Amino acid sequence: MTTPPLPETPCVRVSLDFSQTDGFTGGNRFYLSYTGSAPTVADCNTLATTIRTAWGSHIAPTVNSDWSLTLVDVLDIASYSGNSGSDAIAAAGTASGTPLAAQLSSNVEFKIKRRYRGGKPRIYSLPGVDADMQNPSEWTDGHVTGIAAAYGAFFGAINGAGPGSMGTLQHVNVSYYSSFTNIANTSGRERAVPKYRTTAAVVDDVTAYIGKKTISSQRRRRLATTP
Repeated sequence: MTTPPLPETPCVRVSLDFSQTDGFTGGNRFYLSYTGSAPTVADCNTLATTIRTAWGSHIAPTVNSDWSLTLVDVLDIASYSGNSGSDAIAAAGTASGTPLAAQLSSNVEFKIKRRYRGGKPRIYSLPGVDADMQNPSEWTDGHVTGIAAAYGAFFGAINGAGPGSMGTLQHVNVSYYSSFTNIANTSGRERAVPKYRTTAAVVDDVTAYIGKKTISSQRRRRLATTP
């Protein structure tokens, strides 16, 4: 199995695990660059707690109370032997109202300066409540504006001075792939397989957050727990 390239600047990968009262699960992942020294285990634990607290303050009000953040995992990916840490204190959504289906989500795009063809960095946020829907396929304008502001405030609370000697933190996108290779299967039909970059993974600062009006879906939240 091919080893993924290291990022061109030091970064940590942050994974968020969620659970819903009916047993469904979900997750998000994002990256933070740092300008100082590699974090210790204690630094990773402290950063995980900071992220959990920021999620509770800024993202939880957009999420229905059926969902909870159950784990924040921080992994230093600047080397193949970087430290990791976590915070497993649960933080529940605080939006009041009729909960929405588990697979619904709000798509928040991460704006970066680099231009290219292909998918753009984003996050699929957990569902809010019935009042956030304008119709069966669109969020209200207020929800779209609010969810973008919430993520701006969330990352604003994380960016800045990191724990220990990590230096300045910055929300970034990490691009591991460039181009693809056509691979033939046993029937002779070909499929395009993305290729890892041959040098370092490209790191782009995230400069803004834009909410999308169309309601998105993450079917894996339901399928992952289907018998």
